[in-house]
Amino acid sequence: MKDIKEFRLDLNLNSSKNILRVKEAVDKFSNQKPMVNLNIELSKVLGISDIVILKKAKQIIYKTFNYRKKNPKFEINFNLFDSIKYFLFFFIFILFRKNINVKNEERIKIDIILDNVEKIYVVEKFQKFLSFFNSSLIITDKKLSSEKKANLKNSSYINEHFSFISNNLLKGKRLSLIKFVFNLIFTSLKYKVNLLRIYFPIFYTSLKYHKIFNIYESKFLIFDRIYHTCPMRNYFFKKYGGKKIFCLQSHLAEGTISLFSDIDTLVTFGKEKDTRKKLRLLGGKINETFCSGSMRMEHSLENLDDVDKIDDIDILIIGLNPYFWLNTSNKIPKIYYEQMKWLAEISKKYPKLKIIYKHHTTFKGDPIEKKIFEPTTIKTIIHPEKKLNSYHFLIKSKLIVSFGSTMILEALSLGKHCYFLDPNLENCAFFNELDYLRNIRIESFEKLEKIISELLNEKNNQSN
Repeated sequence: MKDIKEFRLDLNLNSSKNILRVKEAVDKFSNQKPMVNLNIELSKVLGISDIVILKKAKQIIYKTFNYRKKNPKFEINFNLFDSIKYFLFFFIFILFRKNINVKNEERIKIDIILDNVEKIYVVEKFQKFLSFFNSSLIITDKKLSSEKKANLKNSSYINEHFSFISNNLLKGKRLSLIKFVFNLIFTSLKYKVNLLRIYFPIFYTSLKYHKIFNIYESKFLIFDRIYHTCPMRNYFFKKYGGKKIFCLQSHLAEGTISLFSDIDTLVTFGKEKDTRKKLRLLGGKINETFCSGSMRMEHSLENLDDVDKIDDIDILIIGLNPYFWLNTSNKIPKIYYEQMKWLAEISKKYPKLKIIYKHHTTFKGDPIEKKIFEPTTIKTIIHPEKKLNSYHFLIKSKLIVSFGSTMILEALSLGKHCYFLDPNLENCAFFNELDYLRNIRIESFEKLEKIISELLNEKNNQSN
């Protein structure tokens, strides 16, 4: 177990190689005998296959890897405060647990369940889809005020943490759970690894979904974003009669947010097999795929009344929030800011072009980006006018570019000219294994300028 604590990225390697090295470190750690024994012991306590527990453990271990550190590493060392905290959490369930008795005939039948609702916009995105069902259950991770809840007939909302003490999964297992917790502490101390931080979330997630699916019965469950997959949810949903679990693709399969996915059915943007191939390479499991387009874009473009408030745009740049991917290799920040310099040069060379840089509303600012664009005519928009959103800007744009935004794919379906800016084709954190995107990646400034020249000629011909 010493290896994982000493693991470091080699920032001279490319991003995809480093991401795979992180995956291999998690695999190696998870398959060591102390972990295997703990998985088997917990599987007996919870009545779950140790293979399911292993899948969830890998997801949690991976999340301890801190890409934002100057020298990225796994933050998995034994921590006394953390261990005491999780020890107390375990014993709350051991000492104060209450049984619930729900007979199969008393279960509440629901047509479809929507999970992982962090904010109201998730419900709004699925609103039209859910309206085709007679009943739906919406599982949130926090309480939503009634005025913020979408106006959906026959929809129920529950907080995923409701009455968490009441659970019959542990009935008759108090002593075996106590034994497991003390074994967990002993193993953590022996190897100086924070194992309670790994196993409490597995334990708690099992209780949570056991209770929810023991009360609510449905054949279908849906959620969005690949990084929201959960083996425990899949197991309990299917155990209690569920048939299909749909994961809606909302982002490109960028490496750092796509490891160890556990997907029943992946609903992709288009007809392609590369996303499935990449997710499997990154340690994921996918049973099947089919395509449906972009539900979020469909919702965002329902109201076009205010779109004419946006002036016509020659070049729209879709920004990204600098995230883990930026710290996976020395090459990534270099090419990320290189493509910005291309756009700055285009602005200086063609000053009459209207160029808009549209950032996500959660963008916190980037001093390097600011310095690059300061001497240009490029206008940055973070918060558009009320009732306008990023998708409205697609409608008004002639050419759309981005370093890695999913909106490039979405805009293609609108018949727009769209490209990823990828200097020297080195953005492998986003595009490794996604060969179907090769024809829309621009690898040089010269190629970008050629496309813009063609755009200008087309513009001049239209005006003549």
